[in-house]
Amino acid sequence: MRIVIAGGGRVGSVLAARLVAEQHTVTVIERDAATCTRLFEEVGVVTVCGDATNPQTLEAAGIATADVAAGVLARDPENLAFAMLVRSMCSARVMVRMLDTSYREAYRLSGVKELVAEAEVVVAKMTTAIDFPQVAGSLPLAGGDALLFELAITQHALVAGKTVAQVRTMDGFPRESLFIGMVDPDGKTVVPDGNTVLKAGHTVILVARREQLGQAVEFLTAEPVHASLSPLTQALRKVDFLAPLSDDELRVVARGAEFLQRPAGSEIFKKGEAGESFFVVLAGDVRMLGDGGQLVGAIGAGGFFGELALLTGEPRMATAVTGTACELAIIGRDDFRTVVMANPSVALEMSRILGQRLSRVQGVPAPSSKRKGLFGR
Repeated sequence: MRIVIAGGGRVGSVLAARLVAEQHTVTVIERDAATCTRLFEEVGVVTVCGDATNPQTLEAAGIATADVAAGVLARDPENLAFAMLVRSMCSARVMVRMLDTSYREAYRLSGVKELVAEAEVVVAKMTTAIDFPQVAGSLPLAGGDALLFELAITQHALVAGKTVAQVRTMDGFPRESLFIGMVDPDGKTVVPDGNTVLKAGHTVILVARREQLGQAVEFLTAEPVHASLSPLTQALRKVDFLAPLSDDELRVVARGAEFLQRPAGSEIFKKGEAGESFFVVLAGDVRMLGDGGQLVGAIGAGGFFGELALLTGEPRMATAVTGTACELAIIGRDDFRTVVMANPSVALEMSRILGQRLSRVQGVPAPSSKRKGLFGR
């Protein structure tokens, strides 16, 4: 589309850069010659140095053939004059940044229907962030009566593992709230349907009425009062050197996990690399390869790998490659430190178990005093 922007300040510059990146044809009208030069050189946008409330300047900017005219000038009187001139000169859609809401009626009478009330957007986002720190981001809709918001699904959330259709039928979910997006840990976004599963570590995007936002957030983040062991925590319970940890301590470790999805044939780490984390296979299988790509082991769902390098400070002993599409949980050193350092007796017991284990592994001696220890690397 062909777009004319009135104002090359902070908002106008960012808007122009985004639109140019999206392959739109953009012209910016700006009074300041230095700003015009900067926009042309840094953004690559066509600029017209002049007054956006002057008909001759608008003609020079090509307003007659514009599809959209956006007013982001520093003062509402200027934006209002720009909007009225544009409507008298062409049929372009007019949208305006409104700084003072007392101008709302004036904009309406001039025929401007698309208003962005800057203060209302900022206030709505900040109050939402203050009241609901779990919300990753938000955007007011319908004059603030509704909100679009992002929320991460935690490992122990009651809705984790359930489909959108199942969640919508559960007691306590606000029926007027709508799921409109799902973002995986790699940033890939999909439009959900009733069969889409809410997975731990993913982020959901919803629209809800403002008065129902608290109910929606509380419902989607609710966890069992006495949580049974999650699949990840159950998998961690099978790790021998974690045996001294209580269920609550294991939950703390699991809560700090990061989640990773990789297609078949993806390399997780190479032999010889330093190890700062270990992995739990939630779905799929991982192959451990030795020198020359020889298969030395395979780990299926519920299994784990990479823990020896993490705990001993030694390099990775094999290369890990996904055999099929996999979903993995990554447990890092810091997640252990929080739990273990709070209980020295647990650290000693873990070291004892690790020493016994290493002594049974062919070709791997038990840790000596020269090694870095559990968290030394």
